Amino acid sequence: MDFAVSETGSGSEDLTLLYDQYNGLRRRHAGFLGYPVNLAIDYRAFGELLDTLWITVGDPSTGYQPRLGLQPFEREVVRFLAKLSGARPDHTYGYVTSGGTEANLYGIHLGRQRLPEAPLYFGATAHYTVERTALLLRMEPVRIPCRRDGSIDPVALRAACVRRRGRGAVVVATVGTTVHGAIDSLPEVLDAIGPAGRHHLHVDAALGGLVAAFAPSPPPWGFDAGADSVAISGHKLIGAPVPCGVVLAREELVGSPAEVDYLSAADSTLSCSRSGLSVAFLWYALRQLGRSGLAARVHRCLETADYAVRALSRTGHRPWRHPASLTVLFERPPASVCRRWRLATSGNLAHLVAMPHVTRDMIDRFCRDLG
Repeated sequence: MDFAVSETGSGSEDLTLLYDQYNGLRRRHAGFLGYPVNLAIDYRAFGELLDTLWITVGDPSTGYQPRLGLQPFEREVVRFLAKLSGARPDHTYGYVTSGGTEANLYGIHLGRQRLPEAPLYFGATAHYTVERTALLLRMEPVRIPCRRDGSIDPVALRAACVRRRGRGAVVVATVGTTVHGAIDSLPEVLDAIGPAGRHHLHVDAALGGLVAAFAPSPPPWGFDAGADSVAISGHKLIGAPVPCGVVLAREELVGSPAEVDYLSAADSTLSCSRSGLSVAFLWYALRQLGRSGLAARVHRCLETADYAVRALSRTGHRPWRHPASLTVLFERPPASVCRRWRLATSGNLAHLVAMPHVTRDMIDRFCRDLG
């Protein structure tokens, strides 16, 4: 196949190539267990809406612009997620980002602005881009060892803060770590960083936050547990068809936005021009679900995760998961099985994630492949 972009342009066969890709992606859905994306989605109703530019610029919280009228939609997305994360919606700043990494970058940036001399503390199992963010913001990265379950070790965190006593602390706590699905204990983290002095606590809750919000025994994870900023993914549990995320922060920490005359807008975002289509997708999904629909989705996924633990136990693979997590960890199977089921692996471990498209039938077929 020729994918090169030519000088003269090409013909109608280009759409055929894209449809081939689409059909291949759809076929892979039946064996997609290892990554935290929601494939049980349907946005075909948007087809006729794609013949215009969907763009938004500036802060959604600064008022309605007739030219770029997506602010009311974005404000409702932010307000809905702020409530779920234990914030006061009327005192919470937020916007739709390009994904969890930008949302984390924004939250850590706020900490950097508040505490310019503070190191960035994060667990060894935090997302790999957290350390990259420290380098980008010229912060000292301090990687903290984790406990066996993958959560940050508060004893090691306190020791690191004692060695850097008085410099302040910007801390990333993860709710749903990449491999283990572990949940850092916010009360233990806040207690451990006491020797550092002032602090900013950012919570990477890309997948795990919305799960924790509706878990039978919800772990403390949001603003009501001490977070200063929170990152939530849009293409994971909510199920947008493009990568996106939402960052939330205590309003008083954001400061005064830049007034952009030629846009007639105020802007505190990192990215200025942003995808209005992501805003529309998230608003549409949350409007369709509502709080009760999202809760029901989480409960179904948790039941599937629990079923996977029982099924894998019968195969002798010794699975484990945090009670408020959709990630099921087990011994790494043969490479052929990992490829067939798109399992995420790390060392001698593999995991599956019980996302909304994962069914008990998929789990049964996977377990039969394990032998």
